[in-house]
Amino acid sequence: MAGKRVTPFYEPPSLLVQQLRSAFLIRKLTGWTQLPWWATQSGKIFRIAAGCQGIGCFGYRVHPVWEVTSRCNLKCEHCHARGGETDGHDELTTEEGKTKVIDALAEVSDFKSLIFSGGEPLVREDIFELIAHAKARGFYPILATNATLITEEVARRLKAAGTIGIAASIDSTKDEVHDAFRRQKGALKMAKEGIANASAEGMYIQINITASAINRTELPDILAYADDLRAHVVLLYQFIPSGRGEDSSSLELSSEEFRQEILTVGKVQRNLHPVIAPVGLPEYWALHNVMKNRGEPSSVLRGCICGNGMFYIKPNGDVWPCAFVPVSGGNLRSMSPEEIWNGSKLFTDLRNRENLKGKCHDCSQREVCGGCRARAYARTGDLFAEDDRCPMTADERSAEPRYMAQD
Repeated sequence: MAGKRVTPFYEPPSLLVQQLRSAFLIRKLTGWTQLPWWATQSGKIFRIAAGCQGIGCFGYRVHPVWEVTSRCNLKCEHCHARGGETDGHDELTTEEGKTKVIDALAEVSDFKSLIFSGGEPLVREDIFELIAHAKARGFYPILATNATLITEEVARRLKAAGTIGIAASIDSTKDEVHDAFRRQKGALKMAKEGIANASAEGMYIQINITASAINRTELPDILAYADDLRAHVVLLYQFIPSGRGEDSSSLELSSEEFRQEILTVGKVQRNLHPVIAPVGLPEYWALHNVMKNRGEPSSVLRGCICGNGMFYIKPNGDVWPCAFVPVSGGNLRSMSPEEIWNGSKLFTDLRNRENLKGKCHDCSQREVCGGCRARAYARTGDLFAEDDRCPMTADERSAEPRYMAQD
């Protein structure tokens, strides 16, 4: 097959060093005891991390995601894509997906993994063909899914197409809570069956959780469920009022609740097998860095990756700097990923944290954190505004922290 192939995760070898540094820093900041188990899973984890350049929002920094469709079999209350509300008429075609997305992404040296998302990507009829094309180009394909449609046969087809892992959404261990949030009776039962089917095929398993006013006290139980599954990573999303979530803004947590979440989750991480990677809460690593590392700067901790790692492709080809920031840096029907990634003013401005305002600009942890750009935009309409729900104190944000939070 003609066309450029993606270079493997181990080229250059310095990327492997960065991944190892990231794992050891997590252990230092949280007291994580399960690094030896994680090391036994390195065959899957190194491919999933795909040459990660440090710890950031969404787990690792460089993060191409393609929302292949906004169609969905569910209508979840918080969905940023408003899944299930459209008929998919403006989606990139199969041929556009292969040439304008997959082949073109392979031309960008930073990109090694590709996440297929939605909506629900499994409602797209050509999803297996697209995954196989990405695999043939050298990408490490991952499916972000609600998992309800992963039958044994679907799991086999995903594996055969080249899918190396799934990221499945679980928002409660209680059927009535999860099902209500997902607006579908039986959704939790079907999701658990789907995860089991993917696991039986030897796939990497990631659990996605959306922390909100509905389930924040239940987080330790959901994390315990992920641990029992021996999931490799947990993406702990924060509810951000975007998409359909704009209609449920009361679900957003307060600064005080964010702080309690950071401290609670940090303690749970110690004995948990999967690594917890908060999404929409870059202050998680900043606060732990102040608490355990005296706020020392780190080239491994990258915080918010809005435009600074995230490359989020909408079904019609628009490219957003984050799944929760509805601002386009260009469209793949008329521009190449390279032009957007390295040339879009939106993306380049977001990479310069001198552009941040207020307490985010002045914070000693600016490069480690950067504040959540999606939350700042949702609350103010300004991508560069301060994150007004930052859970850190003024002393913790100061250039020379006088106060070190206690365990």
